[in-house]
Amino acid sequence: MDKPSRRGLQPDTTPTLLTQAFADCPGLESFCDSLWGNFSPKYALKHLRRRAAQLLEKMPPQQLQHELAEWQRLSIVPEPDPTNQDLVGVLWQSPLFQTLMDTIGFSPPDNIDIRNYMAPRYPSLTELVMARAQLQGRCQRGAVARGEIPYWQVVLQIQAPHLYLEPFLAQGVPLEGCDLACGWGRICLTLSEYRQRRIHACDLADSSLITLQKLAAIRELTGVIETHRVDILHLPFADNQLDFFLAFDIFEHMVDDMLRPCVLEMLRCGKLGCVLYAEIPMEAYCPALTHLQNWNQVSLCAFFENLEVDGKRWKMRQWSPFIPDHFTFVIE
Repeated sequence: MDKPSRRGLQPDTTPTLLTQAFADCPGLESFCDSLWGNFSPKYALKHLRRRAAQLLEKMPPQQLQHELAEWQRLSIVPEPDPTNQDLVGVLWQSPLFQTLMDTIGFSPPDNIDIRNYMAPRYPSLTELVMARAQLQGRCQRGAVARGEIPYWQVVLQIQAPHLYLEPFLAQGVPLEGCDLACGWGRICLTLSEYRQRRIHACDLADSSLITLQKLAAIRELTGVIETHRVDILHLPFADNQLDFFLAFDIFEHMVDDMLRPCVLEMLRCGKLGCVLYAEIPMEAYCPALTHLQNWNQVSLCAFFENLEVDGKRWKMRQWSPFIPDHFTFVIE
């Protein structure tokens, strides 16, 4: 008797677009593992590869081939040149890089009310530390990789403007602030206070600003948050105009020669007493994620506090080793 056919039980051996892309672009696989390793344990990367393959199916084949050729021409793979600041902009505007970041759920859809996903007002830094540890534990166990929680929801749960910003601001008076390189607005959309506030959300990416505008409208913050397409090295503000800055995941993407004029420009625009609430990853060097700096708390503070404009300097006012990436600086 003939044995029954097992054809229907055989795995599909047709290469996925991601597998083919790895073959067409040597170094891309190493790049992806380095990139996704920031968000997932190694054993769970298979989930991200599967999701990336599905997302690449939506990219026009000619566009994908063009992207792969450009990445090779620019020597982005297996690792971009960490001294080439221009490659940061190239990557974040690349449809291929955006797809790889969509794989982890980097940005939210633009039709939701993010109030449903915001962090509670943690009573103290102790409670914030505990909440962050629990969430980071989930991520280390593969929650982002498996799609149980997208990255944009993770970041909304691990920030605390009521602890790092509000205690240092003047109360009961109009205040004007700037969300620097705002992206989709993960911090300017989640403040604990908006009365008498005007916030300038500044970025170079039109797509991010459009998403922010839609999310702000749903959040009922139209008119409070104003979007501007801005080069952050040339801010469109007068001297001593701003009362606070928000800067989340920005400075680690800049080489010293770019970072220095940026911080000086902020000093120019900030008043005495201007507050900076910043998230700055420590010891997080990863060129695939366009992290070009590898600070610790001491070296970062030395960099910020040694710069001066018209006698004004940044001074660190709040930091905890248990939340090493969050800082409050004030202009003195």
